[in-house]
Amino acid sequence: MLRLLILLALFTLASCFSKSVTRDPEKVNEVMITFITKAKSGFWGEAMANVTPEEREDMVDGNGQVFQEYKDAINRLRLSVVKNMDIGLDGKGRLVGIKDALDESNDFYKFSDEQVFIDPVKLEDRSIERIEREKAEAAEKHEEKPVKEEKEEVVEDTDAFLEKLLKDAPNDM
Repeated sequence: MLRLLILLALFTLASCFSKSVTRDPEKVNEVMITFITKAKSGFWGEAMANVTPEEREDMVDGNGQVFQEYKDAINRLRLSVVKNMDIGLDGKGRLVGIKDALDESNDFYKFSDEQVFIDPVKLEDRSIERIEREKAEAAEKHEEKPVKEEKEEVVEDTDAFLEKLLKDAPNDM
């Protein structure tokens, strides 16, 4: 029985010292807003105080400066996106998982940059296609202009015809 109590006490003591992550959305949101506002204001030391030491070590260089990729990621980060990510707080109220969220943001941004790249050969092909299409449209417009001129002549002929009719008509009215 004494052994059981000692084991229970050791287990309880060990669980108190283990790292527990809380996922309370309101508290996480509050700490995240503090972190982002301080970071965007340039107070990186105060902002990094809201991050766990393990993640902080991965995000800063030997001089204590935050890597530029994380600065850029924080500037791009939206709170609405962060709410959907797996971020929590440790026992001391510091963010856990923010590094992964920033890495994911960087990966998404790099992926979108790679998609923007257009092969120069394809660009030349597209410009040639555009030029040919513009020439075809110009040729079609040129063919349509004589038709419009003929319609104007017909209208002028009808106006002349009506004037002639009015002149020849008796003035009984």
